[in-house]
Amino acid sequence: MKSPVHSLRYALLFALPLAIAAGLLGVSYLTLDRAGETIDPITAASIQQSQDIRYSPGLFYRPRPYKIERARLAEAEIVLLGSSRAMQFMADPWRSKAFNAGGAMRDLESGEIFVDAVLERYRPRQMIIALDWWWLSATRRPDAPTDASPETPLTLHELTQPAVWLWDGTLTPGDLSTLMFSPGELPPGIGLPALFSDAGWDPFGHYDYGISLTEQAGGSDIGFAETLNDMARQSKRNDRAPWNDFSEASWHRLETLIHKLQDHEVEVIVVLPPVAGPVHDWVAEQPEPNIVNEVRRRLATLPVLTFDFHDPAILGTDPCEFVDGIHGGEVTYLRVIHAIAADPSSHLDGAVDRDLIKQLIDANKGHATVARQGRAPEADFNSLGCKK
Repeated sequence: MKSPVHSLRYALLFALPLAIAAGLLGVSYLTLDRAGETIDPITAASIQQSQDIRYSPGLFYRPRPYKIERARLAEAEIVLLGSSRAMQFMADPWRSKAFNAGGAMRDLESGEIFVDAVLERYRPRQMIIALDWWWLSATRRPDAPTDASPETPLTLHELTQPAVWLWDGTLTPGDLSTLMFSPGELPPGIGLPALFSDAGWDPFGHYDYGISLTEQAGGSDIGFAETLNDMARQSKRNDRAPWNDFSEASWHRLETLIHKLQDHEVEVIVVLPPVAGPVHDWVAEQPEPNIVNEVRRRLATLPVLTFDFHDPAILGTDPCEFVDGIHGGEVTYLRVIHAIAADPSSHLDGAVDRDLIKQLIDANKGHATVARQGRAPEADFNSLGCKK
């Protein structure tokens, strides 16, 4: 028979590791909580209704439920809708009440869900849709249900993320110390990137890439190689490839969505956003059938005002104004709005301050972002040889 002392030792042998693990998980939860990572996208949207702070979660990327809730709360006259390629529209030039729903429409299905959710609450006067050609690819598949979920469950995987962030340098020991002992020293924000990288969505819905664009070679698409390699991948899941089959069913679905908005007396404008010059040139070299060319041919047949800005030369924007190969920066999208507003049929001339747009473009041309007080100057983050 074992003595009580031996039994206690065995109990401690099992209990001590469990206690240590529980303590570490407790610290992880506290870290996530203080960083705002436990705040779900619906709550974040509500907080931004009364507070001018950025939202950028490090755990979950949930733009659709977040943007739907922001749009429903904002009840803007003009809604800018699209994928992440629409997130660089800024609030600065707008005179009318507008909202950037970029990120909410990653495909036609999510666009339909967004439109239905907004129309349940109110009717915007105008909706500007930034169209991606891959929405019309026969290989396009809708997002997984989890990508659209407003839930942010903290499983063991999420609870171990602070340790992963410490390991890969996303979170430094100094950052962790500030979160744990001096959270009041941090700028207002929801989510780790918002607190430590000055990145995230503002209440208008514009996404700020933060300090990543102030670091030499700190971008995600050095020389646009990642974008070009991704588009050239020989894979059935590569819906951005120009050789994908054009989907007539998806085109009809886009027309149906436009008609639904028109039936609710919402004026619609459809824009094909620009890609960076080297990407445009590579796509143009691909043989027919070329889905990008097919979308451009059909664009003007839509029963609404349309703008084809796929070729960046149309706007006068250059590669230095792009965040990566397919995402134009703030200056590029100032050019987009300026060009749309110049067309009397857009009814935007009074909705935006075109003089301010021109001033911002002139002061920041050759840059992806508009200069911000207190932030380091923009660097040649994609190593393109840009003189910033």
